[in-house]
Amino acid sequence: MSLCCALIYGALQYSPHEMLAPEADKSNEKRYPQSYMVGVVDRTYSNAGILEHKMVARSAVSYSDGAIANSEVDHPHVTIYGAPDTAPWQLSAKEGRSQNNTITLQNNVQVWNEKGRYGWVTLTTDELTIDTDQQYAHTDKPVTMRSERGTTRAIGLNAELNNGRIELLSEVKATYAP
Repeated sequence: MSLCCALIYGALQYSPHEMLAPEADKSNEKRYPQSYMVGVVDRTYSNAGILEHKMVARSAVSYSDGAIANSEVDHPHVTIYGAPDTAPWQLSAKEGRSQNNTITLQNNVQVWNEKGRYGWVTLTTDELTIDTDQQYAHTDKPVTMRSERGTTRAIGLNAELNNGRIELLSEVKATYAP
């Protein structure tokens, strides 16, 4: 038993310090941008050459953490195009983040569609995450939805932007305007 303890003690005493030190907190590391863009216009097309979505922004700063690239976007405005006979969804915010095919809008998020199935619809929230490939948006934050029919407030939202289906998740309260 004492031999085992002596071996463990010796191994710990003579191990490199880096192996014993806890991993450094990377959140305090200074990040340097990979690129900085002004007057950003980013378009994504399907394999058939059809415009699926467009993002316009005042500026964007891109970072790369190895294999993962992400961008911080100033005043993004995203347009999501659905079927050719439907009006596109417009989404804007004061700031956003983009990573692969996901855009997260934050701070005064506005969403609208002027010619949806039920007329014009506007949504406001503090944060909204959009999967541009699936044309799907969601949030767990408070949401206000206004339309020609009235105003609805809720906590959380799932939206299938390609077909205009919006699901309000909880604490739904509506005011109908005939």
